[in-house]
Amino acid sequence: MTNMVSEKAKSILTAWSRKTPCFALMGEYSVGKSSLLNLLLGVQLLPARVTATRLPTVWITHGETRKVEVLDYDGTFSSIPDPDADLANLSDNLVIRCTLPSEILRNTDIIDTPGISDPNLADDIVELITPHVDFVVWCTSASQAWRQTETAAWNSVSYELQDNSLLAITRIDLLGAKKDVNRVVTRCQRDAGKSFYAIIPISTKTAKTGTDEGWQDSGAAALVSAIEARVAASLSYRAERREREGEIAVAEPVPTSVEIVHVAGTDTQSIEDCIAAAIADVTSMTSNENIIASFDQLKTTFIGDEVDTDSHASVIHELLSLRVQDDTDSTALNRQIHHELKDFSEGPWCQLGKQK
Repeated sequence: MTNMVSEKAKSILTAWSRKTPCFALMGEYSVGKSSLLNLLLGVQLLPARVTATRLPTVWITHGETRKVEVLDYDGTFSSIPDPDADLANLSDNLVIRCTLPSEILRNTDIIDTPGISDPNLADDIVELITPHVDFVVWCTSASQAWRQTETAAWNSVSYELQDNSLLAITRIDLLGAKKDVNRVVTRCQRDAGKSFYAIIPISTKTAKTGTDEGWQDSGAAALVSAIEARVAASLSYRAERREREGEIAVAEPVPTSVEIVHVAGTDTQSIEDCIAAAIADVTSMTSNENIIASFDQLKTTFIGDEVDTDSHASVIHELLSLRVQDDTDSTALNRQIHHELKDFSEGPWCQLGKQK
């Protein structure tokens, strides 16, 4: 599917994602994803029972007036006259964009992805959507939580995105006893805990009872709180990135080296060589793939440390992450690399391993 998407359509998606933080609801077919979206929005936007392929990706953003627009594969963007139109009838489009006066949308957009029913669809969704989101809420049904097919799909998502994402165990009301819910949560923590920022069980059915007790007991309060925290972190990250890009815009000599603090268990000289080579090479690179490959090499060097913890690895991944755009200036990118590595070398994990 993604090879059918025009550059114009991709540029429109990129423009949308730059306006505000955005997270995606993802998961396999029939796991209660649409019900969860409707709960978060406070309105019945999507039908709770549709086939896996009837609805395309739905991008939901804030606005005081409800409206529906569609983006085609060729980049054509048009309005639908009826704002209450049945979205299932718009399945031939690449993306449906809905504007709603929903409170949760004031600080974040939400992308509802088609239920994944086969590996090829999973790859297409990941390739199309994940470059435009700050985190994902992956929905897994409590009755068959975190299947091997889900693991395979999630493994195609970048480590950086995984570390910021949430796993929502849906339909916990079907399990009955609290001990059964705890058992499923424990298993998911064991099998998927390292791949998510947090794991939260939820019952949309219980949440819809309309009582404060039901909202709390259902897990809805915990999930909404976790989403708000992830959105706040995304806003902070974006602000820091804008500030840094402002620094990059100032005309300064481009550094050709960077001081590296030794990390326990690593070969300092090999790290310095690796970083120096990446900084020296990046100014002559014209391919984003080559730039990303250099950063992958850097991350592999650091994360290869046998004494690293999972938290250490997450910090490294976050600090050395760049979203490279087609129009990225190599000189500015060089400066940004310098800042990223400086941040890392001054971080708490490096200080812990600093030689005295």
